[in-house]
Amino acid sequence: MGALEILEINAAPPLMDLSPEEITGLADALVQYHAAFTDLYYRKAQAHGGLQYLQGLMRPIERKAIEPMALALEGGDVQAMHQCIGPGQWQDEALLQQQWRLVDET
Repeated sequence: MGALEILEINAAPPLMDLSPEEITGLADALVQYHAAFTDLYYRKAQAHGGLQYLQGLMRPIERKAIEPMALALEGGDVQAMHQCIGPGQWQDEALLQQQWRLVDET
C-alpha cells in the first residue's frame, strides 16, 4: 500500500446564484434530511440543537462558531446548541447506517 498523498486545493468553489425559491427549497430539504436522524438522538433537545446547528451553517455569517450561528437564528439558543454539539452523545453506528441508507436511496 502506498503513502497517502496530500493535495493542496487553491481554487474557491464557484459562486452560486440561487433564487429565493431555490434557497427555500434547499432549507426545506435540509429539514427533511435532519428529520431522518431525529430518532437517533437521545433527547428531543439534542435533535433541536442539531437542526439549529445545520441551519446556522447555512447562514451568511462570517464566523461559523456555535455562538454567532445560534444568535443569527430566530429563537436560537446558544446554550442548547453548545450542549448538543459539545458534550452531546451520539449513536455513531446507527447514524452511519442511516446515512448509508439515505445514500443508497439516492
